[in-house]
Amino acid sequence: MSVRPRIRKHQPSLPQPTAQAYVLHPTEASATKKRRKRGEEPRVALPNGVTLTQNPALPRLPGQVGLQGDRPVDLNDIARAGEEYEMPVSPVTEGHIDIPDFPSPSKHRSKRLKQWQTWTTVVLPMAVVPYVELLRQTRSLRDEATINVEGQQCACCLRTRKLTLWVIRFSKIEQIELWASECSSASIQLIRSGLFPCSPVYPTLAVDIRVLDFVRRLFLRIAPNYTAWCSAATDFLASQGYHLPGDDPLRRRFANALQWFMSLSDMATARIDTTLQRVRVENIPEAYATALRLNPKSHCQDQLPRAEAGLSDEDDEQPRAARRSTRGVTIEDVVDEEVEEMETRKRPKPRCYERVTIEDVVDEEVEETETRKRARTDSDSSDEWDPSEEQVPLSRPSEYLRSRCPLCFGGKKCESIIVAADACFTQKHSAQKCGRDPPRTHPNTYFIPEEEVNAWKHYADCIRSRKQNQPPPPKRTKPDHTHDDEQDHCEEGLRVPKSVLDGCLASFTAADEARIKGSTRFFDVTANMTLLCRHDRPLFTVNMNTPGEGQHYVLALLAKLFENLPHDTIVRFLYDIGCQLHRSCVKWGFLKPYMSRITFAVSIFHAFGHQWPCQMIYHPQKCIGCGLSDGEGCECLWHSLSHLIAYGQYYVRMYNLDSQLNFNNEEGLSKLGVWLRRKVIACESKLNEAEEVLRKCGFPEDVLQREWDAQIKAQTKPLPRQHKNCSKSAVEEALRLRKIRDAALDYVKDLRKRIMDTSSAPWETATAELELETALQVLRKAEGKVKRKEDSLSVTAKQQLRHLIKSPFLTKKMNARALKTCIRECLRSQQRINEHTQDSVKQWDPGIAELTWKYNRLCDDMDTIIRQNKAPCNAIAPVKIEMEGLFDLDVDDDIWLDIGLGYDDDDEGDGSAPPLWLSNDDVRAKR
Repeated sequence: MSVRPRIRKHQPSLPQPTAQAYVLHPTEASATKKRRKRGEEPRVALPNGVTLTQNPALPRLPGQVGLQGDRPVDLNDIARAGEEYEMPVSPVTEGHIDIPDFPSPSKHRSKRLKQWQTWTTVVLPMAVVPYVELLRQTRSLRDEATINVEGQQCACCLRTRKLTLWVIRFSKIEQIELWASECSSASIQLIRSGLFPCSPVYPTLAVDIRVLDFVRRLFLRIAPNYTAWCSAATDFLASQGYHLPGDDPLRRRFANALQWFMSLSDMATARIDTTLQRVRVENIPEAYATALRLNPKSHCQDQLPRAEAGLSDEDDEQPRAARRSTRGVTIEDVVDEEVEEMETRKRPKPRCYERVTIEDVVDEEVEETETRKRARTDSDSSDEWDPSEEQVPLSRPSEYLRSRCPLCFGGKKCESIIVAADACFTQKHSAQKCGRDPPRTHPNTYFIPEEEVNAWKHYADCIRSRKQNQPPPPKRTKPDHTHDDEQDHCEEGLRVPKSVLDGCLASFTAADEARIKGSTRFFDVTANMTLLCRHDRPLFTVNMNTPGEGQHYVLALLAKLFENLPHDTIVRFLYDIGCQLHRSCVKWGFLKPYMSRITFAVSIFHAFGHQWPCQMIYHPQKCIGCGLSDGEGCECLWHSLSHLIAYGQYYVRMYNLDSQLNFNNEEGLSKLGVWLRRKVIACESKLNEAEEVLRKCGFPEDVLQREWDAQIKAQTKPLPRQHKNCSKSAVEEALRLRKIRDAALDYVKDLRKRIMDTSSAPWETATAELELETALQVLRKAEGKVKRKEDSLSVTAKQQLRHLIKSPFLTKKMNARALKTCIRECLRSQQRINEHTQDSVKQWDPGIAELTWKYNRLCDDMDTIIRQNKAPCNAIAPVKIEMEGLFDLDVDDDIWLDIGLGYDDDDEGDGSAPPLWLSNDDVRAKR
């Protein structure tokens, strides 16, 4: 309970704070209002719970840094203060501080944004060619570059400045002077001299490019730690007598230099790749006849407010060409004429991307994206746009995929591929109060644009909400609230019963989109999901910003993959919950244009947590074409990225992830030969073992295939249900089988009569002899079905069948058999030797116990009917199930005894012996 200070009448009232007054005032709290006004933070705590607050709209004083405050200026280091704030620093008069002279957080952010814009629009595009020339002259930095700076003031420029810079090298610190002007900027002079500046216009410190390149390569192998590196470098140089002025003179400026040097290095690599690609197109035009350049969506300048991006309303009135010339050349606007000519061919622009370079992202692509967004927004129906229907026909995989994995996509034809996807919820990113940092995209990014992922989410939500709002089917006359009475069946397009899929849905948290795995309150990125090929090389990745693992992320990854593939490529997709994704695609119509080309499977480490019928269909080693691929390559990827967890701001984190993924891709490319050799040896060993087992079993392959099909059919059929008319249905089925048997018997008699008839024509006798063998097989099968059905009912005559149509004993017997089948299947599916499924068994314990209790009650009812002489002759009461030791599943448990329940298998066999897949260990597919 909060206490409000009371002021007596004779006491003067507290002064009212003005807009610029830093006077503390008591909080306006009451006993009934517990929440404080938003933004008011207590500054002073008094006794009895009284607090004093301050106007939150006031700019923070120097020293109040916090999360949003200004960083204090070191007035002893005038050079660094000018570089940081780019404003004149006046000396402080004693006893007075002019508060308005300090910039507010918005001004500080504006300064940072302008610095980012100068780097991206002016300095880096102009520095690509000098940097590539530096690499050529120094033989890829093998030789030390000579200092080549302007030593005299430029006579043709009005704005010139003489700069004195500290130069950081491996073993020493130097000091150089140069003249910066409009025609010869300081950044370009330093880059030509093998140095990189810490700021774009007037730097005070430069770092040797060889030092930055070494640190960049080091941070790709360890956790990037600028503070530790700069502290060690400062201490190492200080031990040799080199000192820099200031308390922390190196860390911030070195971090800025390293950040933008990484961007320059990646841009130069993209420039070289683009040049090589253009040469390939010119020399081998027939191999690149289809569209190869697939531009990404621009998510750099268009995501910023126009005021922050440095654009005014007057820019909208200028033509596009004039606007380019006035605002400078951006990274996205540097377009080579030959590449632009190839891009402007009359063909539909794809939505996917390949090798992202400086020349790729053009303004026309942004215009097309905005037009498509407006068209979708104006449409009233979600059916007017399907993200998976926009695809450019390709004759071979795109250049982007060929650069990612040449083994999968490097050939002229790509008939089938194997890919896997997984999500990592440890790859989170903390939300920042000040919002996202300025956009900074890697030239060769793996990330799918955020707007495409959001489009898939919107599309999936619209489809689901529309179909869920449709009127439900007519209800049954008598509502049934028990799960046991619900009819189990195989949904259309699926081979696994509904009860099995529901069990897998309840067992895996990844299948529940509503399950919270990451808080969106504290994290703006809750996880990362990546698509990999069978060689464990990443293809695409997305940032997840929902609490659970939504299916729209996987759909976006698959759609992006298909956009980069020819129209006849078969994709075998391994996913932790591949059964649930297949179910959703069939139910809601997702990826409809690609469903005929997808084979869904479950990653092998997660497959054993699925129920057994699901494993028979979705286990990768039971799916044709998956081979020995396990789909668990993502675990190695997450391990290689673990040192980047929760590092940096939003776009800095994405850039670091892209850099790490590209580094892993380059490192893995040189090891693909070793990888192939190891896998070939393992495959040959597995093949020899399989051939030896096949030789020892003594059965031909056609018999094994037939028995495997029979096993799948028997073990994936829907579970029986219990209902009050089951005895009537069973009797009617027995009568129907008797009619089929009688018809087959009459046909056999007719054939034998024609054979024995001497007056029959020779061709009639020959035809009858040929058909007799087939008719005898049909008759034997029909007699076996009738025998099994009548044995299950414990009757032998038609009159008894008609008499038992309304038998209460038979009804309870059929229901007991259905319950026992459900209990056995639940125990088989849920009893596994690992922690995940042990938790699932605990979750299923109440349901299994309830089924067992119902079964035992039916056994007591049947025993009572037998004692009252109301049961058929020779009827036996089934054995009750003991709850103690039920989950052990020993071979001698009562759960396996079907005494008094009969045996009912009306599909195959003649009833004389169980099938081979059940009785022969050499044939049966072991679990």
